[in-house]
Amino acid sequence: MFVQNLSLMIKTGFSMGEALQTLAEQTSDRMLRTIIQTLHQDVIKGISFAAALQKHPATFDELFVNMVAAGETSGNLEKTLTQLHKQMKKSYALKRKIRNAMIYPILILSFMSVVGVGMFIFVIPKIIDLYTSSGYTLPLPTRILIAVSNFVSDNLLLLASGVAALLLGGFITLRTEAGKIIWHRILLRLPVFGRIIKKVNIAQFSRLLNSLIVTDIPIVTGLQIIAQTVGNRAYRTHLLKGVAALNRGSSISSILIERKDLYDPVVVQMIKVGEEAGVLDTMTQEIAEFYEEEVDATLSNLTVIIEPLLMIIIGIGVGFLAVSIILPIYALVEQI
Repeated sequence: MFVQNLSLMIKTGFSMGEALQTLAEQTSDRMLRTIIQTLHQDVIKGISFAAALQKHPATFDELFVNMVAAGETSGNLEKTLTQLHKQMKKSYALKRKIRNAMIYPILILSFMSVVGVGMFIFVIPKIIDLYTSSGYTLPLPTRILIAVSNFVSDNLLLLASGVAALLLGGFITLRTEAGKIIWHRILLRLPVFGRIIKKVNIAQFSRLLNSLIVTDIPIVTGLQIIAQTVGNRAYRTHLLKGVAALNRGSSISSILIERKDLYDPVVVQMIKVGEEAGVLDTMTQEIAEFYEEEVDATLSNLTVIIEPLLMIIIGIGVGFLAVSIILPIYALVEQI
């Protein structure tokens, strides 16, 4: 909302100082209001808006600052802010769709795990005591259930420690750059999800490149900014290498074609056509919109598939428990 409102105020004739002062008065978030007030003080002292933004890297990233700097240099800050708002809006919408698609499966799996562990620790042992005291030969499903329950009960501390160590080790590893690179490469190789991650990164790359081209930021500088902005480390590493290639005179399409595992042939071809025809801004926008729609459709289809699949898994689990508990009752009745 900050960028949208600022863009609108600049468009309607507010000076930067007036716009920031008005936004500071209207903002209810205390932290953001403090930042805007600081920006206002810097601007009225004669500091450029981009330089003022640069003092708050936790709030305004390198992409944001560089685009604003380009807008100020070209005298077209209004257009830059409008483009920034569009880019941020698209990025937020994409992240929200991904998050919403993952919430339901994660909640269901977490609930199933808690219920399952609770059953094996508290409920099933009591049922087992009842059956084993009868002295009858128990059916195979019941014997399997007893074996699993005994294993969980006897090794509960060891299992809990193992899970905790695994989570802690994963957390520490993922905080290192090497760990992030390995993990992101693994994610790209996952069935179904790897393809979604690839589409998300292509959409993000294309959207960012389009925003930078529209705001007249040099391609070399723009690619370096994009490399620091994209989330997946495989893409980041490749794009950082691409910056050096651009400095040597390579084209963007020739850089992308080196990693066919990261960029689809259609993306490379459209970028190449855009470079040759001088319409790279149009092509990158088309690519971004296409892949954003692809991600949206894939996530919708995935949700439709995952929900019944989870129900089937739950049904199988409940069915196995029911059979394991009920079969001995019938066996006992027959032997009486």
